[in-house]
Amino acid sequence: MLAEKKYYYVTVDTEEVREVSVPDSGIEFEIYATEGQVEELRQLFIKRNKRAVDASNYVHKPFDEWGADEERASYDKYMVEIYRKVYELGTARTKEKINELGIIN
Repeated sequence: MLAEKKYYYVTVDTEEVREVSVPDSGIEFEIYATEGQVEELRQLFIKRNKRAVDASNYVHKPFDEWGADEERASYDKYMVEIYRKVYELGTARTKEKINELGIIN
């Protein structure tokens, strides 16, 4: 049996994935996905957050840049992966909005 797909609304900035649109919550992207696909997206948010914490550790050591660039690059990589996943699952309007942002190629 195929997993049931539903419409969800994703706000990347706040890491929210909802079944109901909340237009005033930031830039919202509509996706059509299974629960499993939504969970994959949530896992990407978790991985991105871990990288954000790791990268922010270097803020407290301004002259110790060893490793900072790698952490920042990893954070950026997860941001692109999040937008790719949203694009992959997105409606035509979502794909159009992400193309306008120029985040993924």
